[in-house]
Amino acid sequence: MMKITADNNGEMTTFRLEGTLIGEWITELLRCWQQAMASDQRSHIRVDLTGVTYVSDAGKELLGMMYRNGAELVAAGVLMKAVVEEITGK
Repeated sequence: MMKITADNNGEMTTFRLEGTLIGEWITELLRCWQQAMASDQRSHIRVDLTGVTYVSDAGKELLGMMYRNGAELVAAGVLMKAVVEEITGK
């Protein structure tokens, strides 16, 4: 189960994720991201992973694609920080 909350303050769109990023939720996050990118090309994208407990390999692929296209990934906790480090190489 996953909850995706989007917040746009005009300069940045933040997707706050809670739960597990697997299966159909990957498709939903992709849809949200594509919609945000289409609606405002100037808006910076931030993905807040502080409420995420697990990310599947396909979820990591999507987050990697988002990162390579300029999204900022924010994590807390050992597991999610390791996932972000794996994706970003930092």
